[in-house]
Amino acid sequence: MFQHVCTFRTLTNPTRRCGWSTFLTAFAMLTFVQLASAQNSEPSTSVQSPRVEQGAVFTSPSDDFISIRKISVLPGADNLDGIFVRPVESHLVGLLKTSHRWEYADTGLVSLPKAPVELEDNPTLTQQLLAPIPVDAVILPSLTKGPTGLSIRLSLIMKSDGRVLLQEQVKDLNRFEIAEVKNQVGQLYQRLIRKIPYDGLILSRQGNRVTLNLGRVDGVQLNQDLAVVQVISLTRHPKFGFLISTEKEILGRIRVLKVDDTLSFAIVTAEKERGAIRRLNKIAGLNAVEYGTDQTLSSGTDEGSLQDRPDHGVAFGSQAEEWLPIREPSFGQVGVKAGLGMYKGGMNLTGVGALEAKSDFYPLLEVDGELWLNPNWTVQAEVTQGIMSTSNPRAGASPSTLNHALNKYSISMAYNFLMRNDFFGPKFQFRGGLSYYRMYVDDSTPQGLTTVNYNGVLTGVGIYFPLGTFANQASDPSERLRLWAIGGDLSMLFLTKLTESPIRSGDSSSNTINEFSFFVDRRLAMNLILRSQLEFALYSSSLSGSGNRTEPATSISQRHISATAGIIYQF
Repeated sequence: MFQHVCTFRTLTNPTRRCGWSTFLTAFAMLTFVQLASAQNSEPSTSVQSPRVEQGAVFTSPSDDFISIRKISVLPGADNLDGIFVRPVESHLVGLLKTSHRWEYADTGLVSLPKAPVELEDNPTLTQQLLAPIPVDAVILPSLTKGPTGLSIRLSLIMKSDGRVLLQEQVKDLNRFEIAEVKNQVGQLYQRLIRKIPYDGLILSRQGNRVTLNLGRVDGVQLNQDLAVVQVISLTRHPKFGFLISTEKEILGRIRVLKVDDTLSFAIVTAEKERGAIRRLNKIAGLNAVEYGTDQTLSSGTDEGSLQDRPDHGVAFGSQAEEWLPIREPSFGQVGVKAGLGMYKGGMNLTGVGALEAKSDFYPLLEVDGELWLNPNWTVQAEVTQGIMSTSNPRAGASPSTLNHALNKYSISMAYNFLMRNDFFGPKFQFRGGLSYYRMYVDDSTPQGLTTVNYNGVLTGVGIYFPLGTFANQASDPSERLRLWAIGGDLSMLFLTKLTESPIRSGDSSSNTINEFSFFVDRRLAMNLILRSQLEFALYSSSLSGSGNRTEPATSISQRHISATAGIIYQF
C-alpha cells in the first residue's frame, strides 16, 4: 500500500518527514488561526461625517426660470427730464449692491431704445436688449407726474423671456421731495422682492449640514424649521403676464443651528430621498403665517360659539356660500344700450325744392364691444339699429307715410394714451377703422327721398376720465376702478363714398360726416357699468350732375340726435 509522506521544516529539525495524520493536524491548526484572526478584526470606531448617498435629482424648468442670482437696474424714464428717475435709479442700485440675496451686475446702458411701457409690451426687444448683459433679471423704474400726483412703478423683468414677471406701483403721491420719493421706492422694492416665490437659496451642502444665504437681517431665528422647496409650475396672467401663483413641491426640511447677520447654518432633518436637497435649492416658509394655538370651534370657550355672536347672521346667513374674490376685468367688454332718437333727413331737388322728412322720436338699439389686446391697443366694434316713420315730404306723392330703417356698423383699432400708466385711469384714445351707414326709405311715386349709403375710413379721438374711488373695493387691488367716470368721443369719416337707390340724384358727391358723443358711467359692480350717452351725427353731401333721375338733387343731409342708456359688462 502506498504511503504518502510530507516534508516540512522546523527550527529544531529542518527536514522532518511526516505522514497523513501530521499533515491534517497542521491544516486544522492553520484554519483555526485564520478564523480567529477574522473574528478578532473589529471595524474602525473613528467618528466620520455622515455620507450623503447619491439619490434622484429633482429638476424643474419652472424652478430654473424663477432662479435669480444676478440682477441689475435698467435706465428708467419720467416725464420731467430725469429729475426723479435718475436719483431713483441710483437708490435702486444701492439697494441691490447691499443685498446679500443676489449679485449686482452693471448693464452699461445709459438709455432705453423705447419708453418703459413700450418695452414691457415688447418681450422680443427686451430679450435683445438684455442678451449681452450677464443677469437673470432686471428692475425697470418708471415715474409719471400728473395732475393728481406722482405715480411710481417698478417692474421685475426676466431675461429668459423678456416679460414682466412682477410689478409694484404707488399712485397719486402728493409729496415730491427726492428723499420722500426714495423712501417710497425703497418700500416698493421691498414689496416687489417679497413677491418672489421663495425666500432664499442653499449655498452649499456637506453631509447633512447646509449653508443658507439668509441671516438675522432676514428674520432667521435659531432652531427655526424651514422648508426646502422646488417650484414646479408658474401661473401668469393670461393678458398682462404677471405672476399670479406658483405650485411648489417640498423636497425636505432643515433646522437652523447657527445664525449670522447674512448667513445661516442648518442641518437637514428630513428629505424626500437621500441627497434630494442640493445646492441652489430654494428656501420657503421664512415668514410663515401663524394663527396661534388658542383657536377653537367648540362652544365651551369663553367667547361662546360662533352662532351666539351678534354678527352670526352676517357671517353665515341663511344660505351661506364660500367667498371668492372677483377678478379685475382683463380681456374686454360688451355693452347693450337702448334709447330714443330724433331724425331729420332731406334733399333739395331741382325744380321741386327742399324735401324734409322728420321724426321727433324713434327707438334705437346699440350693441358694442371691445377686445383689449394689451393696455394700449384695443379692437372696437359697434352696431346700431333703428326704425321710424315719417310723412312723405313730397306733396301728392304716394304713399303718404314713409318707413325708414337705420343701419350703422363700424370696426376700428384704438390706441390708448394712458395718462397715469393705468388702463382704468384717465386716458386719451385715438382710433381708426371703417364705418358704414345706411338709411333705408320706402320708394314713392313720384320719386322723392332715396335710400342712402355712406361708407369711409373712420378716424376719431376720445377721452375717458374716472371720478372718485370705488368704495366697495377700497382695500382690494381693484381700488383702481372708480365709481363714476365721464368721457366723450369725436369721429370723422374720410375717403367717403355715397350711393343711392333705387335711383341716383347726382353723378358725384362731396361728403361731410361728423359724429360726437358724451357719456357718464356709474360702476355698479366690479364687472358691471351703467352708461348714459348722448350722441350727435351729421351726414351731408353736395351733389353735382344729373344722375339718372329727371329732377337731380343738389344736396342730401341726414341728422340724428339720440339719448341712450344701458349696461356694459367687463370681463
